[in-house]
Amino acid sequence: MKSILVVDDEMSVRASLEAVFEPTYRVLSAESGEQALELAEKEEPDVAIVDLIMPGMSGLELLPELKRIDPTMTAIVLSALSEIPDVVRAMQMGASQYLTKPFDVNEVKLSVEMALRDREKSTEIVSLESQISRWYDPDAVVGSSEVWEKTLNTVRRAAKSPGATVIFYGESGTGKELLSRLTHKQSVRAGGPFVPLHCAAVPETLLESELFGHEKGSFTGATERRHGCVEMADGGTLFMDEIGEMPASMQTKLLRFLQDHRFLRVGGRSYHEADVRVMAATNRDLQEGVREGWFREDLFYRLNVVPITIPPLRERVDDIPLLVDHFLRGFRRERGVKLVDVTAETMDLLRAYEWPGNVRELRNIIERAVVLHGDGTVLLPEHLPAEIGTSKRRKALTPDIISLPVSLEERVKEVEKDLVQRAVNEAGGNVSQAAVLLRTTRRILKYKMDQYGIS
Repeated sequence: MKSILVVDDEMSVRASLEAVFEPTYRVLSAESGEQALELAEKEEPDVAIVDLIMPGMSGLELLPELKRIDPTMTAIVLSALSEIPDVVRAMQMGASQYLTKPFDVNEVKLSVEMALRDREKSTEIVSLESQISRWYDPDAVVGSSEVWEKTLNTVRRAAKSPGATVIFYGESGTGKELLSRLTHKQSVRAGGPFVPLHCAAVPETLLESELFGHEKGSFTGATERRHGCVEMADGGTLFMDEIGEMPASMQTKLLRFLQDHRFLRVGGRSYHEADVRVMAATNRDLQEGVREGWFREDLFYRLNVVPITIPPLRERVDDIPLLVDHFLRGFRRERGVKLVDVTAETMDLLRAYEWPGNVRELRNIIERAVVLHGDGTVLLPEHLPAEIGTSKRRKALTPDIISLPVSLEERVKEVEKDLVQRAVNEAGGNVSQAAVLLRTTRRILKYKMDQYGIS
């Protein structure tokens, strides 16, 4: 039964309203603001009917206190005062409607019905906002596998040292920014800002301004002073994604800032200070970058104080069902579809896939399935991209099928290993140049070298 809190110092008014609303509603009566607050805390009424002029706490003082107890509670003012300023003040204090004494019974009934509908809408909105905030919470981490738990334990330990730099290593899509946000949130800097900067997304000519800011007139288009990411992150955390893509000239300036936390805006003449914890992330081998000369050795050691390696999704297969459920629930709320589960065969396919794009790729595939097949109730194998099913079939093949002494795959590996070794020799050990000779990427070549034990 819905409940109505009646607050009025006149007993006759309280008795009249009780007679109007009982037994349809549960009526709670209070003769003062103080008594009303006690009832509101204990009984959680849906609607409050409040008189403005009362001894002690006035109705205007009571209204914001009621909202503090329950922001979705709707309040109706019932008063002998009818001046416009009184109405305005009551509305400013949280009243949804203003009725004057002597009241009309039908008008009061209608006002209560409207107030109850408003409360239901407010409750639905609060619930929806709560669900959305949980779904889009950037700090939400999902997984319970042993390798993932080890990674999270390292993050927790890193969070306890709010000044040490942290660098996250991992393939694209593994969640490097996710864990950097978690590290920030669990540290004493959680109340400060978290400022992300994607080094590869900013042109080299603008990276210094983006990082340290610039003064008015320092270059064409600098029409006003601009604060950089370092200043915006003062008191908090600066997260530098794809740090391996930072040009050499900027590496020197970043190193100087890490050493003394002082920086110079572009075009500026005086140094400024910022209390910032720097975190970085990369999918490149920075130690190899130091050996090859494209990454500064002193900057590497400054960043590599707390290194955290994030496992790819193929190494945490046991987390795939949890991630699928998490994404399904999120997209179901967001798009209002019926899709609620996956079949066992579908899950087997998902677990068998190699996931080169890691968690980001899994999320995209689930979103695609929800968009295209959300009218069903379960996710079927045919709803998945073709390459996932092909991967499962490839894994099902066994060496027994081939009776030749050397399989095609083994022969291909021999040829590939020979080509990789010849390219590395031809390039004098320079991996980047060898990758150009083989018309592939440096990252793929490095993977092949590690696979075949080529130094």
